[in-house]
Amino acid sequence: MKKYSVFAIGREAMRGHKGWEEQWTSPEPKKEYDVIIVGAGGHGLATAYYLASEHGITNIAVLEKGWLGGGNTGRNTT
Repeated sequence: MKKYSVFAIGREAMRGHKGWEEQWTSPEPKKEYDVIIVGAGGHGLATAYYLASEHGITNIAVLEKGWLGGGNTGRNTT
């Protein structure tokens, strides 16, 4: 796993993350899930966490077209 400095993270963000290495491969999807959450921003990830921690639902798929937490969550969270 490659480590990034604060400056490298900022530079890569400005370039659209084109130079980043994949840190894990995408798993093959299962045939069915108990819950499918569309959007891996703050609310989507919080919903998945809540369902798993409070209700024991762990067969969850979180779908995201971009980077996890990379939309408004990434821009507005400090």
